[in-house]
Amino acid sequence: MANVIDPERHRDLLQFQQAVFDADAELTAYTGEDAAPLREQVRQAAAARDEALRASGLVNEHGWFTADQDLKRATRAAVAMG
Repeated sequence: MANVIDPERHRDLLQFQQAVFDADAELTAYTGEDAAPLREQVRQAAAARDEALRASGLVNEHGWFTADQDLKRATRAAVAMG
């Protein structure tokens, strides 16, 4: 099955997903004692991504799992391509 995310048409969704990846990477790399602000940053990035994904209509059209997983795959592929 083809990816439901079109990198050109859904560029904004890729940016939201990349923000989640970046926030999560920062949290994962954190070695301090109070990670609460970083966890909140991840939560906010994910909430913004989720809202944008719902607003795109892809969740209604393809279901949450497919839209979410394809967005993650498309974002990773876009980063790998530069």
